[in-house]
Amino acid sequence: MKKSLLALAALGAFAGAASAQSSVTLFGVVDLNVTYQKNNESTWSLGQDGMANSRLGFRGVEDLGGGMKASFWLEGALGPDTGTGGSSWGNGNASTNPLLFRRRSTVSLSNQWGELRLGRDYTPTFWNWTVFDPFGTAGVGSATNLGLSNQIRSITTAGDAFGTLVRANNTVQYFLPNGGFGPGLYGQVMVAAGENAALNKYWGGRIGYAAGPFDVAAAYGQTGVDAADTLKMDNWNIAGSWTFGTWGKLAAFYGDIRVELSTTSPKATQKNYFVAYSIPFGQWNAKASWGHVAQGGIAGFTGNDANQYAIGADYNLSKRTALYATASWISNSTAAPGTTGTNFSVVPGAGGDLSFGKNSSGVQVGVRHSF
Repeated sequence: MKKSLLALAALGAFAGAASAQSSVTLFGVVDLNVTYQKNNESTWSLGQDGMANSRLGFRGVEDLGGGMKASFWLEGALGPDTGTGGSSWGNGNASTNPLLFRRRSTVSLSNQWGELRLGRDYTPTFWNWTVFDPFGTAGVGSATNLGLSNQIRSITTAGDAFGTLVRANNTVQYFLPNGGFGPGLYGQVMVAAGENAALNKYWGGRIGYAAGPFDVAAAYGQTGVDAADTLKMDNWNIAGSWTFGTWGKLAAFYGDIRVELSTTSPKATQKNYFVAYSIPFGQWNAKASWGHVAQGGIAGFTGNDANQYAIGADYNLSKRTALYATASWISNSTAAPGTTGTNFSVVPGAGGDLSFGKNSSGVQVGVRHSF
C-alpha cells in the first residue's frame, strides 16, 4: 500500500512537471459601439470593432528542452453584434461565415536563432499600418480607411491578389530572434506558395530597429495579380515613431502600392501618408491623426485623392476594459467632378454609396473588453 502511494505521488509529481512545460490559453476581444455615419445619408447603428477587432482564439506553447519551443496560434474573427463569425481579409477570404480561424492559424518552432512559422498570418507589409497608427486598424479613425479599403481591390477582377494587403495563406516565415543579431534589431521574411495558384503567391519582408524612445521599420512585398503570374503588385512602406516621455508619442507612415494591369498600360498607383500623435494621462489616452491618399496611373483611378482627420480618447476602467470615443472626417477630392468614381468612407463599404467628390464623417462610442 505504501509503495502504491509513493508511486502515485511520483506519477503526480511527474505529471505536474510535464504540464508545467506546456500551456494553452484562451484569449479574445469583444468590442461593440454605437456608430453614427454620414455619407450621402445619415445612419445610426450598433457597430463593432471601433477600438480593436473582435476575436476569439487559442494559443499554446510547449518547451521542448535545449532552448527549443513549439507553439500554435488559432484566431478567428467575431461579430459580437450578431453572434456570428466576423470578417477577416486575406487571399479572397473576406469571410462573414461562422467562426473560422482566418485571422491567424499557425504552428511554430523557435530557439535562440529565431522562429520558423507556418500557416495563415499577417503579411510583413501590413505590420507598419497597425503598429504605428494609434487608432490601429479598427474603427472610423483608422488610417486603413484610406489605404486598405475596397478601392484598391476594385481596380481588377483578380481581387484575391489584394487579400495579401493584410494576410496570406500557405505561408512559410522566419523571424529574427529579439536582439539576437544586434540590440533593437527585428525582422521577418515570408513566402506564400499559394498552392501553385498565381493569385495567391506572395513574398516579402520587414526589417526594423527599436531602441529607447525610437522605433522605425520598412517592409516590401510582391503578389501576382493574374492567372499567368506575369503581372505583379508591388507594395512597400516605411514608418517610425518617437516617444517623448510622458508627453506622448509621434508617429509617421509612408506607403506606395503599384499594380500592373497589363504589359502595355501604365501601373495603377496608390500613395499613403499619415502622421499621428497620442498622449496618455492617468487612465486616459488621447490621440489624433491626419492621413492622405493619392491614387493615379489609370482612368477612373487618377484623382481619387482624400484626406482623413481623426480624434479620439480611451478611458481604461481596468487593464482589460476600456471605454472609447472616436470621431473622423474624410474629405474626398476628384480630378473629374460630376463623373462616376470611387470615394473613401470612414466605414468602408457601409452607410450608403458616396456620390463622386462627397465627404464622409462618423462617430463611434463604445466599450472594448479583452480576455
